[in-house]
Amino acid sequence: MKNSRRDIFKFAGGAVAGALFTPAPWRLVTDAALWSENWPGVPRPARGEIRAKFTNCALCPAGCAVRARCVGDQPVSLAGVRGGLCPFGLSAHHLPYHPARLKQGPIPEATTAVNQRAAHLAPNAIAVLDLNPGRTVSWTYRRAMASLKGLYLAPESQPVSYDLSAAKTVLSIGAPLLDGWGTPANVLAARPNFRLIQAEAVESRTAMLADEWIQLAPGTESAFAQSIPSLPYAKDISLVLGDAPEIPEINRQLGAYGKTVFARPEAPVPEAWSKTAAAVSELADVPDHSISLLLIDESAAVSYIPWHRIQRKLVRENPLVVTFAATRGGYARYAQYALPTAVYPEVLDDIAPAVDSIHPTFRISVPLVKPPAGLSNPADFVGALAGLPASTALRERADAIHHSAQGAIFTYSDGKDTLVKDLTADAFWKSLNEGARWDRPPGLSSLGAPSLAAPSRSAPRPVEPPESPADLPLIAIREPHTPALLSPLMTKLYQESGLRLAPNRVALNPGDARAANLSNGARATLQTRIGKCAVEVTVDPAVPPGAVLVGCSPGIQDVCGPAARAKVVRA
Repeated sequence: MKNSRRDIFKFAGGAVAGALFTPAPWRLVTDAALWSENWPGVPRPARGEIRAKFTNCALCPAGCAVRARCVGDQPVSLAGVRGGLCPFGLSAHHLPYHPARLKQGPIPEATTAVNQRAAHLAPNAIAVLDLNPGRTVSWTYRRAMASLKGLYLAPESQPVSYDLSAAKTVLSIGAPLLDGWGTPANVLAARPNFRLIQAEAVESRTAMLADEWIQLAPGTESAFAQSIPSLPYAKDISLVLGDAPEIPEINRQLGAYGKTVFARPEAPVPEAWSKTAAAVSELADVPDHSISLLLIDESAAVSYIPWHRIQRKLVRENPLVVTFAATRGGYARYAQYALPTAVYPEVLDDIAPAVDSIHPTFRISVPLVKPPAGLSNPADFVGALAGLPASTALRERADAIHHSAQGAIFTYSDGKDTLVKDLTADAFWKSLNEGARWDRPPGLSSLGAPSLAAPSRSAPRPVEPPESPADLPLIAIREPHTPALLSPLMTKLYQESGLRLAPNRVALNPGDARAANLSNGARATLQTRIGKCAVEVTVDPAVPPGAVLVGCSPGIQDVCGPAARAKVVRA
């Protein structure tokens, strides 16, 4: 039997007509719609009462006030209060769900190992490295180390604060003043009142917004700093910012101490804490190969110390290193135990004073979401070694502030200042846990800025000897520090767009890239006298010849500090 063309069309037409009347295709369409709405990864909008909660951002010491729009108990958007909120803070409610987050760790095993090691240690053989000093938990570490005859280590032992509102001309040598340096609201409020001169090799975002950009040759920041007193406009400069070791002495010569430079203020603490706390020590002052047990709190780190500097202080045989971290990208690569911690906005903690805050402040990062089970609390872990009570320090400090009867508390929900002396201790604590801020409001002179002695001429900060350019032709310039954990949305917005270097990228001038036979996006190796690190290359004409602009990943920072000699070669 032969099928004609007419028969084929009749069969096809009948099949289509039959399909219209059978439920099979429509059932498949319905099922596909339901599956697409319920598979993993599809966002499900929260349902419930819409309300506002207030907290303070703990991603950096700026501690910006935050208004969270919540549906039920779930924050769905964050916004700044009394000023701006940086892009990192705007998307911070994504962080608890970050795929790179460290969520599990050997907490019982680490506890056993630490207790066994701590029981047989000589004095100063145990230490805590606090990468976000100035918090209440920092006092817990200091008290614990005093009890255990150990060391409390912090990046800065005598930090200072800067009063931009009193400055007329600010000379910034590489400091990202307009790109996350201090509290955004304070910087923006003071900016119209001072002239900003930005001196650096690369035209950064701060340099673009400055009144004047002085382009320096890469690696000449210290030489430029030494020449400041002889500049024609030196008498007009009221404040110098930056990391060059000469800057404290220059600010002394300019008369900035007591006018624009002050001792970093601190809120009151219980009197007993001051009597039972270990002194603050710097890592450089610790004898090499003397620490047997090191506990590192990088859970809210605002700085990073290259590993080779830490490793030099550990005993040669069998040191025990425990790190408290949110990701595996930092010191977890070297530690025997990496213990997971809560992240903002899960964490209950106070915030260290900002670099541009010259008056004592106290604010708490109030959790917006409940942290998952199985996390380690660094303060409780360290405090337990010395028998300190768990999770009571914040309330004790709040009671000490209330007992001082100084200052006032500002509540963001109603925009009102209330004198501390007019509140009960419980009401004061309740306000803090609703996101309020304690500080010195205008008109209360009892909490003036603390004085600060100018640095001594006879004790200059040590400077490492310059490195030879023979085999390392480039000088490293580092991008501003960013939080260790960023929302994936922020990665899309600024890293993949090229607006800022991704942590594992370096940028080269086109001429230097051609000389190294590297193209945009090439995989390469960043090499310094300390070691090597795998990177990706961005070719950018804004980078001056002879320089390499590096990201701020722990891997890069372990081998490449600012102004270090380096080279980039094809992987």
